[in-house]
Amino acid sequence: MSRSLSIYRQLLREVNKQYTKGASNPLFAQELKSTYRNNQNITDPSKIALLNSKAENLLTFLTSSRKHKELREMYSAIVLEQKKKIELSANRVGLNLPKEYDPSNPQPLN
Repeated sequence: MSRSLSIYRQLLREVNKQYTKGASNPLFAQELKSTYRNNQNITDPSKIALLNSKAENLLTFLTSSRKHKELREMYSAIVLEQKKKIELSANRVGLNLPKEYDPSNPQPLN
């Protein structure tokens, strides 16, 4: 029971992160809640294990797709501006770009 509840909570958090909060659309969260309510009276251990396995697969898919989207936004060549691309390339090979001089805010050298 506690495993099912843990998976349910994680699924609900992930659905809220991706679908409910961003789109202000509670449909996915409501559907998830109704699915769990419909299956709450199941007592067969093999059926519970199968449903938990499917829920874990769904959770893995949702989490992975969110992380993939975040990584694409972070490292996409189309989204990145030229300066940021150069900085990331330099960091990959272990170099740091020099700090640019800002005449409006002069800083002493360290």
